[in-house]
Amino acid sequence: MRVVAMGLLLLLAGCSSHSSDEQARSDAQRAAIAFDGADYKNEAGKVAHGKRLSSLFGCSSCHGPDYSGVNFGEFIPLVQGLWASNISLSMPKLSDAELERLLREGVHPDREIYLMPSKATQFLSQRDMAALIAFLRTIPPAGEPTPLPPKGFEQAVRDRLPKDYWLTEEERKTGSYANAADEVAYFAAHQPADLGPRVARGRLIATSLCSGCHGAALDGVGEPGGDIQGALAYDDATFNKLLTDSIDRTGKRVLVEEWGAGHEFQPLTGAERRDVIAYVRALARSRAQ
Repeated sequence: MRVVAMGLLLLLAGCSSHSSDEQARSDAQRAAIAFDGADYKNEAGKVAHGKRLSSLFGCSSCHGPDYSGVNFGEFIPLVQGLWASNISLSMPKLSDAELERLLREGVHPDREIYLMPSKATQFLSQRDMAALIAFLRTIPPAGEPTPLPPKGFEQAVRDRLPKDYWLTEEERKTGSYANAADEVAYFAAHQPADLGPRVARGRLIATSLCSGCHGAALDGVGEPGGDIQGALAYDDATFNKLLTDSIDRTGKRVLVEEWGAGHEFQPLTGAERRDVIAYVRALARSRAQ
């Protein structure tokens, strides 16, 4: 083994320059697969980028303008008893590592959480994630602590589900209501196809943002928005109109019924729209063949 190891060391030494060049290119490619603004140069730019990401992922839409919490049960009776918690008070108790685990894995150090968009934020690049956490750290304390989900919450929600409510195979097997960690696992296992580096950033954007309404694989499974095959009927102008104003090619306004909101609440840059349109079209074409 020592001889083999020495041979490997010599081989690596001879290839070190080539390998380092390849690694640099690989690092640059990974850095490019991020949202616009991830090339921030200072702390102010980092926080500003994180603030934009918090808007894209609806942090204040769920937790309230001052992040002091919202009673979800008041407008979604299905999840009666669930609050989007007061993160202005609870988040300072979490380390950066714990907060990142919450955002990437849906795992809280003390309890299970629900309706957290970890299924989407798990795909963020490291620079995007660092910026989001940096912004969240700037939120000042406000309001009062919010209540935890009541005992038996999962079963109570399961009992209220309509008979035609779509369930994952795991939910059918366990009879439970999916928590954030369950959703992370499902979305990670059902990503839309990787169609190569040319559309890699579009895939990131579609996987992290579009999947919330069009399903983890953008095939419409389990979500109200349906699949993305209709993308092939849009030209550039009508596609951009859809993504900026939520107006489809027939002139109809498209909204997410539960939230009364559309694409304009997740404003993408022109370059981001271009990239996600390219990916969604490529995906739709590959599925149409």
